[in-house]
Amino acid sequence: MFALFQIDREPKAGMVARKTPRLTARNADKHILYELSVQAPEVDARFFARYYQKLNGRPLRVLREDFCGTAILSCFFVRLHRENRALGVDLDGSTLRWARIHNISDLNEDQRRRVRLIRGNVLAVRSPKADLIAAMNFSYSVFKTRESFLRYMRNAYRALKPRGVLCLDAWGGSDTQIQLKERRRQHGFIYFWDQADFDPVTHHILCKIHFEFPDGTRIRNAFVYDWRLWTLPEMREIMTEAGFRDVHVLWEGTERDTGKGNGAYRRVTRGGDEAAWIAYVVGRK
Repeated sequence: MFALFQIDREPKAGMVARKTPRLTARNADKHILYELSVQAPEVDARFFARYYQKLNGRPLRVLREDFCGTAILSCFFVRLHRENRALGVDLDGSTLRWARIHNISDLNEDQRRRVRLIRGNVLAVRSPKADLIAAMNFSYSVFKTRESFLRYMRNAYRALKPRGVLCLDAWGGSDTQIQLKERRRQHGFIYFWDQADFDPVTHHILCKIHFEFPDGTRIRNAFVYDWRLWTLPEMREIMTEAGFRDVHVLWEGTERDTGKGNGAYRRVTRGGDEAAWIAYVVGRK
């Protein structure tokens, strides 16, 4: 079991840290704060490369990042190998522009050529086809009906190459179904995870991210998520209905001394009775 704010993967060793002046609400960039607080792109990129190789016996060369936001995962993926290509799909044009200015620009010329950002709807974009599609940070939770979620998975199926893989992270446990606030101290600021509302009838959940700074200033509602909390059985059933085979769950282990997730995932048929957990739901075409 681990504190709920650990559901957002804590950055691991190897992630590039950004140098910033003393942060305040006035000078902080919420996208950078999000990347530092929530994402571990180098870890994720290497995990997807290893697991795809394990499943298919061949290298992962084309990664599609759905709901890509700042496309930081795509950038780290193309750094892994000179033949790697990445596609980032997102509806938000302003965030994609931020990605080009702050993240794509950090790549060398060859790496930049191998990243393509597409402003489009993940329900409709089908090309170029990918080896693996990842929807991270529970972003698919914007789909609140079974019909819309099935439509997404069917489109992902069509957008994959033969033997392609769809990988969605998932979260759950009793702590995800209550109003809850958690703080985590970062370098120069505090990350604040706020579960503002949960409806057990519909599984609709309202979550917010705030940031706090040493001078007492805050960025409130930096990110607000109006989601449905999907269960693992629902996700597996919908993925199977969309046509995927070998649909399975990868469960994160727990460090005994801290009770936090250890970043190691193994295939399971039964999960642990934990107040908060994260996992991957994986299906192959």
